[in-house]
Amino acid sequence: MPVYRLSKLVTYSIKAVEKVLSRLGASYEIVVVDDGSPDDTYQWALRASKSPCVKVYRLPRNMGKGFALIYGYRRSRGRIIVFLDGDLDIDPRQVWLLLAALAKHRADIAITSKWHPQSKTIATPIRKLLSKSFIALERLVLGIRLSDTQTGAKAFRRRVLDAVAPRLRIKRYAFDAELLYIAMKMGFRIVEVPALWRVRLASRFSPREILRMLLDLLAIAYRNRFAFGGSRG
Repeated sequence: MPVYRLSKLVTYSIKAVEKVLSRLGASYEIVVVDDGSPDDTYQWALRASKSPCVKVYRLPRNMGKGFALIYGYRRSRGRIIVFLDGDLDIDPRQVWLLLAALAKHRADIAITSKWHPQSKTIATPIRKLLSKSFIALERLVLGIRLSDTQTGAKAFRRRVLDAVAPRLRIKRYAFDAELLYIAMKMGFRIVEVPALWRVRLASRFSPREILRMLLDLLAIAYRNRFAFGGSRG
């Protein structure tokens, strides 16, 4: 669970996730990675980490969500790894659906889709347009046939990350696209599940961020054109 500039709100996030996972009836751990927050997020996270199931780490500077996620995965021990954004824009109960999807479909990866027909997503027209435009770019540039790659709730069998992580280069905006693109090319099975608890898309993207995303997608395609035979889709 990557966190950044959450201050004392991080304690709520940790406790909310722990409450959900405690009902699974299986062993678990929560790995929190503070991505170099300039505020007191790390100190508040430590206060909420009294349980032996919670581990808290801090990066010396802001490295990007993708870097923080891989950093946390490498310090985890489970056979199944769930990525969950620390601000809980996705309800932590979504973890139940992700784990059920892995088992039911015998999948390697389960991802939450904001745009699944059953998802309860609230977004302004411009925010929806930006998200849909990025999905269209992913399909055009990389051939990714998924309805959403950016939602902050995904589950992986450990063998997937063991195979894919060494190939990753993007640390920020297009990290999810690169991760899923390489996993898809390596033959791992991906399934999508709806966000059955309300998702409110409030964040905005600057023109610089949009350009950075496009450049990252082009870089992913360029770097991997020989590794996977130069084909898309």
